[in-house]
Amino acid sequence: MSYDLRPTERELSEARALATVALDACEREYPIESPLSIAIGWTDDAGVAEEFGGVSGTTYPGGEVELAFNAGVEGWADRLGPEAARLYGEAWYRERVERVAFRWQRLLAFAAGDRLAARAVPDAPRPWRGDDPDALDARWTALRETLGSSEPPVIDRAFGGVAAAVVEELAPEGDLSALAGLTRTDVREAGDAALRELR
Repeated sequence: MSYDLRPTERELSEARALATVALDACEREYPIESPLSIAIGWTDDAGVAEEFGGVSGTTYPGGEVELAFNAGVEGWADRLGPEAARLYGEAWYRERVERVAFRWQRLLAFAAGDRLAARAVPDAPRPWRGDDPDALDARWTALRETLGSSEPPVIDRAFGGVAAAVVEELAPEGDLSALAGLTRTDVREAGDAALRELR
């Protein structure tokens, strides 16, 4: 019988090293008090390969994080550190908010992650960020009406682009601590202003 086990020890070791460098940089900028548990593993998801360059992750309550990668995708190693930093930023936001239950809070968590990744690994790619003004406008128009929904939003490049635009409006100086006390109205107003500027 023939089989292929992924990631290989070398791939996993490289992924762990890349994530560690990014997470250490984040910890210096914005410490997290609670333990952070990060599971690193393989993904064969075609969407992750095509849309996010072979790296994707998710944060959960209680400091749980999943980080998945596909070393078969060219450039995955350049994207793993920024994704680890983005996930750290989401975990940082979640630690400061009693409960992330609504779309507007998930948008802020993603925005915090985007901003922290930009600070921790400034010259690295951020594949979760779309920049097509029409796609961002369409996503914001749909998202704006459902900010109070508890259904998780679809996470794609348009969502990431909207989150990046919103955080630029809400925290132009890069201070993430300002995000923890915001409301749905703040997010709606910032989104309207940010997307108006992109048009």
